Amino acid sequence: MQDKNNTRVTEQRIKDLYKKILKREPDKAGLYYYLSEIISKRLTIEDVEKDLLASDEGKAFSGKFDHYTDRYWNDLELVVKYRNKLATGDENVVWMSDILKRFKEYLPFDNVLIVGCGNGWVERLLDDLQIAKHYDCFDISDKYINEAKSLAESRPFDYFIDDINSMKKIEENRYDAVFNFAVLHHATNIDFAIQKLAKSLKKNGLMFNEEYVGPAKNQYTDEHLERMYEIMSDLPEKYRTKVGFLKPPLDNFRVEPSEAIHSDLLLPAISEYFDIVYQKSLNGGVAYQILHNNIEQFEDYPTNSESKKWLEYLIKQDKKLSDDGLVPSLFWYGVVKPKI
Repeated sequence: MQDKNNTRVTEQRIKDLYKKILKREPDKAGLYYYLSEIISKRLTIEDVEKDLLASDEGKAFSGKFDHYTDRYWNDLELVVKYRNKLATGDENVVWMSDILKRFKEYLPFDNVLIVGCGNGWVERLLDDLQIAKHYDCFDISDKYINEAKSLAESRPFDYFIDDINSMKKIEENRYDAVFNFAVLHHATNIDFAIQKLAKSLKKNGLMFNEEYVGPAKNQYTDEHLERMYEIMSDLPEKYRTKVGFLKPPLDNFRVEPSEAIHSDLLLPAISEYFDIVYQKSLNGGVAYQILHNNIEQFEDYPTNSESKKWLEYLIKQDKKLSDDGLVPSLFWYGVVKPKI
């Protein structure tokens, strides 16, 4: 009887923390996870509070959220090499550098559009590679545009505010190339956005894309989740995701409502307005979600043989299950040209 009372008290304390920090009731997966972790003494109620405060939702309500604070699988160099190999055939060559060889007859582009430039890192890297002579760059965020401007120095960049869902300042038949780095999956009207970008290109223009093309709002199927949990259960406890669930609750998307809103429609829409010039699947069906905001324990892999062993295991399983068609590819690199 005492145990039941303790469980009810603990459950209520978790609910109270959710209401206080995230301004909502806990989702079932989150409540079950934290309750079981406290009962098994792997976590304390203080740990739960810290987790909630550190979450994207918690940061949003405290005014501290920034997209660049998230930690993704490609923050690990071993994962970068894996994705490079998939994209270019060479683990040491990223797709942006690969342009210098694979598309050398187009270079340098006279005028390039950077879609959703954020803090400007994409155009700075492209400019370092001398990919183009001039770059038009837009983002919806004043904060990111100002940061990008401050880092641009004397580079050939023009920055302006615009929205991927309207692109009112984007002219037709203006650009030799468009670069979309994981922005189109935020478009609420995918068809409009892709058609607009197709029209912005000159006759022989190219659009380069690295994109999340998995299920909308990361709502993986039960079969897909089962594969992920099977692989994660093979990992030692310290390497497992600390979130407790691999399918993000829909409430999480209150922070960024446009995140992956229609990602499952992206490739069909691109095929409507573009022809494929070059494309590669970048996988991620297993490793991406397990490693999302869970890379700290793996970061010492260059000097820690156990960390390296389990990171290599994750990558190997990610590729095997993707190659066997048992999990979908969540990421895609594609170079396309407008249909004539």
